[in-house]
Amino acid sequence: MKKIVTLLVLLFLFNSADTFCQAVVRNLKGQVIDEHKAPVRSASITIIDKDKKDVLKATTDSLGHFNLSKSIRGNSTLFISHSGYNNYISEIVDSVDKDFGVIELAPAPNIQPTTKILQGRVIDETKAPLTFATIALLNTENKGVFQAYTDSLGEFKMSYSAAGKYTLKVSCFGYKDFTAAPFDLQNKDFGVIALAPSTHNLKEVVVQGQRDLITIEPNAIVYNVTKSIDAQGVSAFEALRKAPGVYIDNERTIMLNGKAGTMITIDGKQTYLSGAELIDLLKSMPSSSIKSFEMINSPSAKYDASGAAGMINIKTTKTQFKGFNGTLTSGLTYGETLKHVQDISFNYRKNKTNVFGSYNHFLGYRTYVYDSYRIQEDKMFDSHTDDTDKRMTMGSRLGFDYDINKKNTIGVLLNASSIFGGGLTQTKTNIGQGTVKEIDQVLDAENDYYQQKTMRYTANVNYKYEDTIGRVINFDLDYGTFDKGNANRQSNVYTSNIDIVLSENLYHSLNDIDIDLKGLKFDYNTNLFNGKLETGAKYSDIVSDNDARFYRRTPTGDVVDEGRTSTFKYTERVTSIYINYKKSLGKWALQGGLRVENTSSGGVLRYRKSEIENMEKIPRNYTNFFPSFSVSVQANKNSGVSLAYSRRIDRPSYPDLNPFVYLLDDVSYWQGNPDLLPQMTHRATLQYVYKSSSIVGLTYAHTDQYSTRVNDGLPGSSIVIFRPLNLGIQKNIALSLTQNLTVNNWWNLSFNGTVYRVHNIVAFDQFRNFNLKRTTSRMNLQQTFKLPYKFTAELSGSFNSKRLIGANEIARAVSQVDIGLQRKFMKERATFRMVVNDIYKGNQSNSLQSYEGFYLRNYGYYESRQVRLNFTYRFADSAVKGPRSRNSSLENENSRAR
Repeated sequence: MKKIVTLLVLLFLFNSADTFCQAVVRNLKGQVIDEHKAPVRSASITIIDKDKKDVLKATTDSLGHFNLSKSIRGNSTLFISHSGYNNYISEIVDSVDKDFGVIELAPAPNIQPTTKILQGRVIDETKAPLTFATIALLNTENKGVFQAYTDSLGEFKMSYSAAGKYTLKVSCFGYKDFTAAPFDLQNKDFGVIALAPSTHNLKEVVVQGQRDLITIEPNAIVYNVTKSIDAQGVSAFEALRKAPGVYIDNERTIMLNGKAGTMITIDGKQTYLSGAELIDLLKSMPSSSIKSFEMINSPSAKYDASGAAGMINIKTTKTQFKGFNGTLTSGLTYGETLKHVQDISFNYRKNKTNVFGSYNHFLGYRTYVYDSYRIQEDKMFDSHTDDTDKRMTMGSRLGFDYDINKKNTIGVLLNASSIFGGGLTQTKTNIGQGTVKEIDQVLDAENDYYQQKTMRYTANVNYKYEDTIGRVINFDLDYGTFDKGNANRQSNVYTSNIDIVLSENLYHSLNDIDIDLKGLKFDYNTNLFNGKLETGAKYSDIVSDNDARFYRRTPTGDVVDEGRTSTFKYTERVTSIYINYKKSLGKWALQGGLRVENTSSGGVLRYRKSEIENMEKIPRNYTNFFPSFSVSVQANKNSGVSLAYSRRIDRPSYPDLNPFVYLLDDVSYWQGNPDLLPQMTHRATLQYVYKSSSIVGLTYAHTDQYSTRVNDGLPGSSIVIFRPLNLGIQKNIALSLTQNLTVNNWWNLSFNGTVYRVHNIVAFDQFRNFNLKRTTSRMNLQQTFKLPYKFTAELSGSFNSKRLIGANEIARAVSQVDIGLQRKFMKERATFRMVVNDIYKGNQSNSLQSYEGFYLRNYGYYESRQVRLNFTYRFADSAVKGPRSRNSSLENENSRAR
């Protein structure tokens, strides 16, 4: 029923768009196209009254639409003009709304349209790239005829076909405008354009951003977190759920376009965490510190080869004013319990010095509910678990940049995050024979995590050289430490169906994981043969020490269990080099590269058996080549096509290699696998982009040595074990659509839909082989509404159909509808938001896994229905330039610690 309601809501919102659109005030509207039926953007729309005076001026949007409203006495005239086309004139009758429909502009005589490419790169005074700088092409009347934006590297590339004389203007908030000398339209590379900081005072200006919720850049789809009401006042983890193409399965696996294995970076630096610890880090990171998520399907050879599904880069907010400024955010959330979120960030820049920092915390309990029904070895296990996570999360960072001179900059960045507190799980399992639901006995298990900690500290020292002829040298030195531990008292009490205690097993476990990460990275970029050459090298050294102590609790004290007590030390050294070259040839853009990585690793397991010390070694050494290439063509001024290929690797996370056994209760375990191998993926993507508002993508991925965690029943026992295995081959093909639509000036839509097919050819062992296929769809619709009295509303809905996850697990459909409301006040320095998530609790997981002799059905709910109140206040005294971005040398390694 919930799935049907969600689909009806989504269909209603689409089908009712036209009705709402026409129920507005009286107006003049239409669409302007050229002789090829393509929309004409930035056409000048002028209303002239009977006295030949300009009453109203406007321009068409990116789809060629205009929608005007104006009170005019007497008849008037509509005048439409655009460089390279004949003017259009039409009479307007007073007090009558008019829809001009489609207006086609004819080419002006003697105009020979030939598409020309204009490109360049925009940087600030510290040589850092400026993202989303506005690039405007102006005609001889100083009117804008075309507009574009710089990408994450500060680069822009635009095409235009109407011959004539033009001027290029570059602008970015917080900087002085740059205007190039007039030129005749031709293929032109403006090289590096450096913008100087503006001296305007923040108190004297009001900024109103018009950026879409979802924007499209070369090789990336960008979800602008700051534009979403629902994504504010939550953690980065919750905000990431809203990103197009992203799905988080069972609170632990981040999937992109239907495939697991996503490389996560923050400002280009990987997190050095994965699995549960990556989720914990994202939960400790406030969304108020995030500008956007960048979904990159095919990263170039410049980036680490990790990530079979691609890469998600989290871009943090960067202030752009000199002096002192900052942001304060505070909020309350209520689902099953009350929670508090707090975040404060600051930035101070004067002359050549910039200091920045932040602090945040999430306080409050989180609740989870799990159910499972299992039949194994002709026995039935029906379980219900209540899980209360009492851990608090805190995070902070402090950075310093110093401009030695115009070409040289040095900086230091320190990060710290901590998770601490207790936890409690209580599981009740009814045990019976086969499918007969008569209960023979009941197992009551309790895990009292009376001590839990996760401490992560990283330090980065960065040196950067950049001159005006395109040469860039970047050097990073990194050190990180990760300290995790927990102490647990577990009880397992068996009772009969008439509540008589049959037996009990009491345990006490102490687990510690210490990981040290060291890294060194060097990058060099230069212009070569009218293109750009990128090359570099990286070295990382990782040591992971794991200590598991397991005791049986007796009346006389704890007794060591030798079979479950051991130490495991894992070392890994990765050396890599890369070369990448990209070049533009008219409408075509080419990029190709190769990355070579050598991995030398070893694991040493120590344990006691029959009071004898034992040691096992697992040495490995392998070298891999990771080619990548992309080719794109700008078919015309409105559309472009690109094709990309890359080979990727997913190395096991460090704890997944750890052979320790962790008891969830007497009949369910978790265990690592020291024999786990990296999985290798070939990935190809074909994309079509139309007017930077529509993108259609087709992606194919083939993975060898496919690895995932599986629920596996131990033969001859009643125990189920959850462990990672290399299983075989996975094939994945996905078709996606991302669409931005402006219904009118108060209603905007952003839609993302993906249809993907997963084919698993896997085997648990020689007797259990699977050849499974499943086609799945995912839809996400987000809408924003401008309401009276300066209110803004957001309504979003998502739907995931039945899908194949892991190796052989089928998950049922889930859905969710959220609504949010916000208002700005105090001269737009303060913002208040209220959000209700998962209104009807549709986001409840339910999955099924079965093979001969084994049947398992799982259910889970993680407190997704919540009410959130959030307040944000921004303060500043004048223009400041934010901290520059840098890439750590330990990007990939930290993402694998968990």
